[in-house]
Amino acid sequence: MTDNDLYQQILGLTDPWRVSDVDLRIDDEEILVRVVHDISLGQAQCPVCRNGCPGYDTSNERRWRHLDTCQLKTYLVSAVPRVSCPDHGVHVAFVPWSDPGSGFTSAFESLGITVLRATVVQARAAHLLRLSDTQIHDLMHRAVERGLVRRDDSIIMTNLGIDEKSIRSGHSYMTVLSDTDHQRVVELIEGRTLSAATTLLRQAVSDTQKPYVRSVSMDMWQAFQTAQASELPDTDRVHDRFHVAKYLADAVDQTRRSEHTRLSKAGDKTLNKTKYVWLKNPENMTSKQKELFETLATAELETAKVWAFKDTFKEFFACGNVPQGQAFFDNWFQSAIDLKNRYLTKVANMFREHLDGLLNYLKHRTTNATAEGLNGRIQHIKASARGYRKFQSFRIAILFHLGKLDLYPHKSP
Repeated sequence: MTDNDLYQQILGLTDPWRVSDVDLRIDDEEILVRVVHDISLGQAQCPVCRNGCPGYDTSNERRWRHLDTCQLKTYLVSAVPRVSCPDHGVHVAFVPWSDPGSGFTSAFESLGITVLRATVVQARAAHLLRLSDTQIHDLMHRAVERGLVRRDDSIIMTNLGIDEKSIRSGHSYMTVLSDTDHQRVVELIEGRTLSAATTLLRQAVSDTQKPYVRSVSMDMWQAFQTAQASELPDTDRVHDRFHVAKYLADAVDQTRRSEHTRLSKAGDKTLNKTKYVWLKNPENMTSKQKELFETLATAELETAKVWAFKDTFKEFFACGNVPQGQAFFDNWFQSAIDLKNRYLTKVANMFREHLDGLLNYLKHRTTNATAEGLNGRIQHIKASARGYRKFQSFRIAILFHLGKLDLYPHKSP
């Protein structure tokens, strides 16, 4: 068997394509496999309709990175003919080893996607595949665009989550839309403005899908609420325990700082270095932290009283129905106001203004847990790349790893 015959079989090429030459370049650590279209074995195909068409002319020679052989980089090299299709005009002919516009064979592109999914770190994948950063980004971009085109908008999404995530240090944010039912990122957009949120919902949720959406989980950011009311007016807005806990935790921490300043001026160091004791759930505390917390919680500290309101509000989410939730909230709200703590009062009033969204949790029992989990994975992607300077690069990475897209090139028929 000749080298040409060997690579003909390795590449799975059939008529009218054949290997004409195998060029081993030891100094360059690469193998060039030249492939030609043999007109005597059949016509080349139109890339649109795949019908055999008469040749028009020959394009310039180009190359595609293929799977390594003998630990050497392997490239397919071919001057692919152009064909004249009576229905679609003049095009570069269809080639069975690669998608149009790609610099990789489908086999190598599939390997690259697998390596990227396994490593997450683009620099690590580039090293393993012996590609440049630009080539890795191109491979990911092509995979994501392929997956988005294939995404089926007939997939029913009943519960969505919309949340913000920082892109880089400073006031730089993106808005992320997640599909709670399928635990995936649907799409994301730069910014957290009303315009950004509206555009995201309008473009990411098709007209086919909109009638099936029942709820959208979100925090109490007005831009998100207005966008939801505009684009998904027939859905319920849900404020869940994750965001509620954050607002209450902020009230506890602000109270602690204020009280610590006041006590410190009097020489009282009771609240010194206790920040994380108040922010942690008791079940996650070390034995030393738990002992300190129990001492502080029984003291006549305003911080302890605000923390008790935070802890008590967990019972709201255990209410069996909306009337029970309404009764619980009315009692909790009045007691919170009576404490006359400015930070807790601010949060309590905010909760009252958004009570419908809180009570909707008891109707749907949906949470932003999926969004919070995805946020953690987004943070991991961000940390693995040591940050992203460009939003679009971050978007591609997130959709690649968390979009549950069909990324791989399909085998040609």
